[in-house]
Amino acid sequence: MTGASRDELHAIASRGAVELHDKYSERALDRALEEYRARRREKLTPFVAQVDGTAYPSLLHAILTPTPFAQLTLEFPEASETDPAWEFLRPARSLTLEKEGAATILPLGSRATPVRGVARLLLRETYLPRSAIQDGEATRGVPAAAPRADLFTLSMWAQFVRQTGVVPFSTAVLLYLAEERIRFELDLIDNGLLPDLRHGRLRGVAHVRRSSRIAHAVDRYVARGEVSLPNARALEVVFETRGVSAIDLAPLFGGVRERATSSLETLRDRGLVTVDRPSGQYRPNLEAVVPAPDRPRTERTPTGQPANPLLRTSVAELLAAADARATCPLCGDLIPPGPRGILCAKCTALVGSAGST
Repeated sequence: MTGASRDELHAIASRGAVELHDKYSERALDRALEEYRARRREKLTPFVAQVDGTAYPSLLHAILTPTPFAQLTLEFPEASETDPAWEFLRPARSLTLEKEGAATILPLGSRATPVRGVARLLLRETYLPRSAIQDGEATRGVPAAAPRADLFTLSMWAQFVRQTGVVPFSTAVLLYLAEERIRFELDLIDNGLLPDLRHGRLRGVAHVRRSSRIAHAVDRYVARGEVSLPNARALEVVFETRGVSAIDLAPLFGGVRERATSSLETLRDRGLVTVDRPSGQYRPNLEAVVPAPDRPRTERTPTGQPANPLLRTSVAELLAAADARATCPLCGDLIPPGPRGILCAKCTALVGSAGST
């Protein structure tokens, strides 16, 4: 559990981008590392990494070896099931990722049974080697070409880092289970599992558990790198709620409401969220991110104008909101992913029997 050394970080950058990682880039990497360490969250628990059956001081050390990254096991030897920092996560004893994307999570607990799913890796905070010439061109409005990121399988993640010289300070392991997605964020510098960004910060905001299909669509959008890291984090939070205000989101931005407002307005300008000005609530816009076949099914029949012009939410919008959060509007139970009506099976049966009497 020693973590990654400075020399290893520079070796990764040099091997993948030998022409770009000059003295200027070396100093820039050192500054980026200092900034990352200054703002990162205190880790939930340390992890021990085994790649292809061999224990390494760090994942970045393994990147510098010829191992194919066919299997990765992350063990959390100091994890405690009662630690409140597991909020929004699932207490785990270990995670095992396979080359082509399969994953197994072993929960904490004496009678815990392994849970199978699919895993993808998302580069979170990184340094991209850039020479003095590139930075000079950037100041004159000439954008530097950056390697195209995506959601990676384990082997693809290792290959991308090796070939591009991108230095990952942190990486998120996205576990897609049968009915939910769980995001484990890893500090690769000091071998730590980080608590969810919302832990202890997002009070009074109801968490909505999205289906894996919807979560995957949001993750793919974030992975493309078209929004900054702060805005990406805001987007992830909004999509797992029914709506948030800038005041709700301010604790994620150091308590500064203006920063939260700026981030939410940027997402609104991109069409990723909508805003109800009277209430100040920013809500996820599924149509902007989720492919049409994977969106929750909604009724599209026109309803006309509400009788009361002050009533700002129509019946159709209420139904759409209920379906978007994948819950039954009558009883509140979660509706399983996949083709479905607006009601759960239990309430559909009740409504049908009531209509026949």
